Amino acid sequence: MLSYLIAGLAVGAVYAISAMALVITYNASRVFNFAQGGMAFFIAYCFYWLVNDVGLNSYLAAAIAVLVIAPVLGLFLWAVLLGRLSSATPLARLAAMIGLSVALTAGTSVIFGHETIVQPKGIIQNSGQALKLGGVSVSDEQLLILVVAALIAGVGYLVLNKTSAGLITRGAVDSQMMTVLTGTNPGKVVAGTWMVGTAIAGLAGILIMPSVGLSAIGFANVVAASFAGVVIGRLTNLWWGFFGALAVGVAQSVVIPYLPDEGLLATALRPSMPFLFMLIAILVQIRSAGVRDDTQSREVARLSTKAESNEAHVHAVMRDQRGAWDRWVGWAVLAVVVFLVPIVFEQFWVGVIALGMAYGIALLSIRPVTGETNVVSLCQISFVGIGAIAAAQLSTTYGWDVTTSLIIGAVVAALCGLVVGVVCLPLGQLYAAITTFAFALLAEQVIYTRPTFSNNDSGVFLDRPTIAGVYLLDNTQFFYFATAVFLVVAGVLALLRRSTAGLALATIRSSRVRASTLGIPIYRSRLALFALGAAIAGLAGGIIASYQYVAFPAGYSAALGLTWFAIAVAQGPSSIGGLAAAGLSLSVAPALFGTFLPTRLADVPAVLFGLMAIQIVANPAGINPQLRSAFRLLARKLTPQHPPNPPGDDEGVRADVSTNAPVPVGSSR
Repeated sequence: MLSYLIAGLAVGAVYAISAMALVITYNASRVFNFAQGGMAFFIAYCFYWLVNDVGLNSYLAAAIAVLVIAPVLGLFLWAVLLGRLSSATPLARLAAMIGLSVALTAGTSVIFGHETIVQPKGIIQNSGQALKLGGVSVSDEQLLILVVAALIAGVGYLVLNKTSAGLITRGAVDSQMMTVLTGTNPGKVVAGTWMVGTAIAGLAGILIMPSVGLSAIGFANVVAASFAGVVIGRLTNLWWGFFGALAVGVAQSVVIPYLPDEGLLATALRPSMPFLFMLIAILVQIRSAGVRDDTQSREVARLSTKAESNEAHVHAVMRDQRGAWDRWVGWAVLAVVVFLVPIVFEQFWVGVIALGMAYGIALLSIRPVTGETNVVSLCQISFVGIGAIAAAQLSTTYGWDVTTSLIIGAVVAALCGLVVGVVCLPLGQLYAAITTFAFALLAEQVIYTRPTFSNNDSGVFLDRPTIAGVYLLDNTQFFYFATAVFLVVAGVLALLRRSTAGLALATIRSSRVRASTLGIPIYRSRLALFALGAAIAGLAGGIIASYQYVAFPAGYSAALGLTWFAIAVAQGPSSIGGLAAAGLSLSVAPALFGTFLPTRLADVPAVLFGLMAIQIVANPAGINPQLRSAFRLLARKLTPQHPPNPPGDDEGVRADVSTNAPVPVGSSR
């Protein structure tokens, strides 16, 4: 048991170091660093490059990576992005950090190559036994990790509690105004905190590199596991976060002797434990201020930022009915495109576009969740995978009709969405994002790894459907099928927004107090929309798997889900046209780069998707609504104005009782 305890302490120490970096940066900026995995991956790769390509000593390379490259990266990111997030909305903060994570991870692969280094050497190049403790050997790497974690914890305590720098940092967190009055620039304090946090994250990445390899997914899983400690510490308590993450690592290790040799517990319990800890901590804290959605506070009296003014301008332009005929131009262009695609393009590219429409259906699931209920759900891709797996099992294993299997797969995904929604809907946006991301990782570790579903990592066959007696073997036929399903789902969502239920949901978004006063069932309405989003995602999963002839669980990873969310939010989570463009981008851009450009540049589309998500800080409405508003302004210029009523014309005018002044019909007065 002592050997398991020591191994667990080593793993937990890395989690604890990562958790400290997350808590430090969140305390200083109120921005949760979803990009920490990407930062750690980049810095670890820099260390590996300095050692193996440049030929530096591993200790010197570690010093350069942690003390030079990491702080410079943190300062650069603060200057171009992170310093602007303090005034952004919670959704914009989350979307920008997720976009940064996607861009950093993909950019690292573009710079250093796509080869996964399975067992890279760490700071200690030739690890051996350092000492024996109770008859158990402790390796050099384990001892180094434990010593570094203890040093960081000790130095962190002394700096924050015993020095003027710590006092200034805590003062900048508590009150920026008072910090300014003392003659300290709070922006510089936050910049310094990001430099320190990035350095600590990079150090954690270098320490864990020999265990997980130079793999973006491995680094993402380690940082995600440290989320458990951060949640235990309620995002702000450094020591609860440190020791909570340490406990997670120990629990993962000491449970090994008690696991069965085979079965679900043998394969899924250990990797899922961090996320179980996270969910338990959230359920325990759910009544605490800052955790529940209805206790999230926002400053009332403040000036609107430029980004908020820009978003308000876009919405105001789109509400103006003058020039609204431009939407019919858009539908006409869509009809022409749908007609020309099979004529102009070869069957390969028709298939790529058909897959893009299927991705568009999957991204439509974000509209009822994020667009209507304002919930940041990072597990929509998990519902896509669940729908694909369910449809494949029903069709291939049990012999059901493919079309029926697609529909039942959507129902199964909706039921899973109900379960997740019950947990995450009472939470604030940040906690909901963490919870849904935890579910995505849990599904990846528990559901997708089952032999019945993974089929030795080759997936389960799913045939294409037969519609009205026509078997959709041809890519052109499948393109028309996917487009029709997309239009039907989009039409349902558009009608929902214009219905009485849509008005009730708009009231919930604008004011919970007003909605409660009117007797609108807030929780049930939001839960129904969350389940609807899961059902749409499940239906899309079946269609995607049917096009590819296989339900392949590894294709629905939580890391890929971040890319999907980034591109969807960048285009506009409430924009049907934007979500269609996002879906097409997910299929067309990789196909273009893979066909016409070198393999080394295969991750460039992901970099672009991440950068597009980052721009939401300046353009919260999204790319597609911004373009739509520009076309609407052009349409307004081309639409003649109606002449004003001549003097004395009483048509459309009534008397104002209070002032006896004429007021146009429909005025708010």
